[in-house]
Amino acid sequence: MDYLLISLLCLLSYFVGCINFGKILASAKHVDLSKKASGNLGAANMFRNMGAKLGYLTLTLDALKGVLTSLTGYLVFGGAGGYPDSLIGLYACGLSAVIGHIFPIINKFKGGKGISTALGMFVVSMPLVMLVVFIVAFIVVWIFKVTSVASLLVITVGVVAQNLMLPEPNLTVTLLTFAIFVITWFAHRKNIERLILGRENETNIRFKIRRDQKMSERLEMKQELKEIKIEERHDKKEVKLEEKKLKSSIKEVKSPQSRFKQKRKLHTKQK
Repeated sequence: MDYLLISLLCLLSYFVGCINFGKILASAKHVDLSKKASGNLGAANMFRNMGAKLGYLTLTLDALKGVLTSLTGYLVFGGAGGYPDSLIGLYACGLSAVIGHIFPIINKFKGGKGISTALGMFVVSMPLVMLVVFIVAFIVVWIFKVTSVASLLVITVGVVAQNLMLPEPNLTVTLLTFAIFVITWFAHRKNIERLILGRENETNIRFKIRRDQKMSERLEMKQELKEIKIEERHDKKEVKLEEKKLKSSIKEVKSPQSRFKQKRKLHTKQK
């Protein structure tokens, strides 16, 4: 394995991980996400405070960081035929992106908790397994309204499944996946504390979706009202223009008659 190349890829992956889409999307709405609820800049806090659409968008974009970085590491080191180097490249770059997401140097080392980015990384290595795990995690959040449990479930199952699915034991891959497990669980230490005390923040997906639907319906109604008002103004302008045209045409009709009367009066005076 080319250690200089993998070091450069890991450094690049770290800075890709530093891109915080939660902060970018919240700032576009003039909201400081770091001052909302838990203050975390990840998808879960985005979901709670900015709604389902922006929450899912943040999750998708953060997951793409994991997909792009880990897929790059995988392909550069041989892809499907390059085991174990390709898998080491995948998890080394993926881990770097997760670290960048949790501890971004460009945001004073305050970022998200790495779950979305780690999910994207596991999607590259085990797409079918992660699809099933993601569905189960979604059901857990839907029923129990606790995102942190689902997040830790995704990471734990991903790490265990990957090591069970290895063609042959590999210490480097095991250490890299275990490092992902440790760092993401460490990022959730406050959540774990709140879970033990029974004070964990709830994420009511059904409520958020309904609220977003109501908001979209209100926006649609406002837009319709605006369009109706614009049409009414346009109609009024057209009516005024027609009235002006009618008045001008009446004047044109009257003007020859008035001229004829004036000529007749002049003619009678002359007589």
